[in-house]
Amino acid sequence: SFYKDDVKALPALPGASPLPGAGNELKVGSKVEIVGSLTPGGHKGKRGEVTRFIDASNNPEVRLESGQLVSFYKDDVKALPDLGGPAASAELKIGSKVEIVGSMTPGGHKGKRGEITRFIDASNNPEVRLDSGQLVSFYKQDVKVAAPLGGLSTPGGSGLPAALKVGSKVEIVGSLTPGGHKGKRGEVTRFIDASNNPEVRLDSGQLVSFYKDDVKALPALPGASPLPGAGNELKVGSKVEIVGSLTPGGHKGKRGEVTRFIDASNNPEVRLESGQLVSFYKDDVKALPDLGGPAASAELKIGSKVEIVGSMTPGGHKGKRGEITRFIDASNNPEVRLDSGQLVSFYKQDVKVAAPLGGLSTPGGSGLPAALKVGSKVEIVGSLTPGGHKGKRGEVTRFIDASNNPEVRLDSGQLVSFYKDDV
Repeated sequence: SFYKDDVKALPALPGASPLPGAGNELKVGSKVEIVGSLTPGGHKGKRGEVTRFIDASNNPEVRLESGQLVSFYKDDVKALPDLGGPAASAELKIGSKVEIVGSMTPGGHKGKRGEITRFIDASNNPEVRLDSGQLVSFYKQDVKVAAPLGGLSTPGGSGLPAALKVGSKVEIVGSLTPGGHKGKRGEVTRFIDASNNPEVRLDSGQLVSFYKDDVKALPALPGASPLPGAGNELKVGSKVEIVGSLTPGGHKGKRGEVTRFIDASNNPEVRLESGQLVSFYKDDVKALPDLGGPAASAELKIGSKVEIVGSMTPGGHKGKRGEITRFIDASNNPEVRLDSGQLVSFYKQDVKVAAPLGGLSTPGGSGLPAALKVGSKVEIVGSLTPGGHKGKRGEVTRFIDASNNPEVRLDSGQLVSFYKDDV
C-alpha cells in the first residue's frame, strides 16, 4: 500500500498506439511473447501463456515458461500467430500418439513424443503427456499425429490387430510407441480408443498404451493343444502346477491356486505360493489330481481340529495343526487356520481330523465337559489342543460346534478354541 503522492501514472508512450489488433488477438490460453519493457521486471523476450485479464483494459496475466505469473501492460504482449487453420488439427484427438514437430511452443520440445490428454481451448490446442511424464500445452501447429507403420493395420487385412483381445499375451515387436519397449512381453488389459490401440500390462507390472502395430499376440504353441482335459480339470480353487513356459516370467515348476478365469478361452489367473497373482495360458497350467473320493473328508467340518498329514498342498505344512474355517469348493477342500494364524487352503486328502484323547468324553461319563458353560472359569489341563496352553486359565466365551468344544478367552486376552477334554 502506497501514499498516493508516491505514485505516478505512466503516460502512453509518445506517439505509441497499442499493437494493431492486440486487444483482439489476446485471449485466455493464447501463447504470447513479451515484446516491450513498459512492465517492470526485465521480461522482454520471454514467452508464456495468457491465464486471465486483470482489468477492464484487458491487460493480461501471463504464466511465463518459468512458471512465474506476471501481470503485463497489454502493449508489452504480442500474441504468437496461429499458423494454421482448422484443418491443421483435424487428426488430433484425445489419446492420439503425437510427435512434436514445431518450435512455436516454448520449451525446446521438438522431436519429443507423447499422448494427447485434452484440448485446452476452443482452438483445439492440445495438452500432451510427453514420454517423460511432463504435461505441456502446445500450439496445435507444433503437434503431428505419429503416423502408423505402413500397412500393418489395413482395414480387412490379416495384420496383427485382429488377434488382440483383452487378456491376450503379447510381445512388443515395434518401436512406434515411445519408451524403448521392443522385445518386452505382457498382457492386454483394455483398448484405449476406437482404433483398438491396446493398453498392455508388461511383465514388470508397468501399464503402457501402445500403437496396435507395435503389439503382436503370442500364438498358441505350434501344434500344441490344450492339456488333455485341461479345460475341464481347471476350476476356481483348483490347486495347480505350472508345467509350461509359454507365459513369460519363468514360473515353470511353481504351484498355486486358480483364482479366476480371465477370458473366454479359460486362461486362468493363479495365486502362486509366493502370493503373486499371474495370468497364465491354460496350456502352461496343470491341475493337481484329486487323490481321494468323497469319503476322504467325511469327518471334516467347520470347527474341526485337524492335523496336516499329506504333502499334496504346496508349502511344507505336513505335521502342522489347525482348525477348519470353511470349505472352499464343492469338493469340500478345506481352508484351515493353522496354529501360527496362517490361513491355508488344503486338499482334503492332506487333512485329518485330530483324534480326541481316548475315553475322556465318553457319553454319560463324569468328566469335566458336563460342567462347562458360557462364562465358566476354566483351567487348561490337557495338551490335545496345539499351542502349549496347559496350566493356563480363562473363561468360556462360546461353544464352537455340536460336540461342545469351547472357545476360551485366556487371562492373556487370547481367544483359543479347545478340545473340551483339555478344559
